[in-house]
Amino acid sequence: MFGGGAILDGPAGIDQMAEVLREMAHPDFVTVMVAEIGPPGEAAGVEGFKELLHDWISPYEKFRLEVEDVLAKDDKLVFLARQVATTRHGGVEVSTESASVWWQKEGLISQASFYLDRRAGLRAAGIDPDRPTPD
Repeated sequence: MFGGGAILDGPAGIDQMAEVLREMAHPDFVTVMVAEIGPPGEAAGVEGFKELLHDWISPYEKFRLEVEDVLAKDDKLVFLARQVATTRHGGVEVSTESASVWWQKEGLISQASFYLDRRAGLRAAGIDPDRPTPD
């Protein structure tokens, strides 16, 4: 899929992920956007995935997702990433460490959950966010 060092840039990056999902998504595939406050956003199917992510990046003039590492845990892949964006208003660059957890079912991707809080994403995958990391 997308290994450490991969860069997904703006709408084209969303389209790249959607192309992978067209080949690998389970028929019951869902996307969940987990916010620190309020209920999570959820959408079904690959088109729902695209819609949620396009909405997520809409406040930004530029947006890229830099995959820093990929961890495997049981039936899950955890993508540790940095989101780097430039706001439409004021041109302020913001950078956030995030995580996405991709669940597998029957050899296909059944759910992709995006966490702006990297530690919450690791916990959702059953990985201790305070674990020692190799140098």
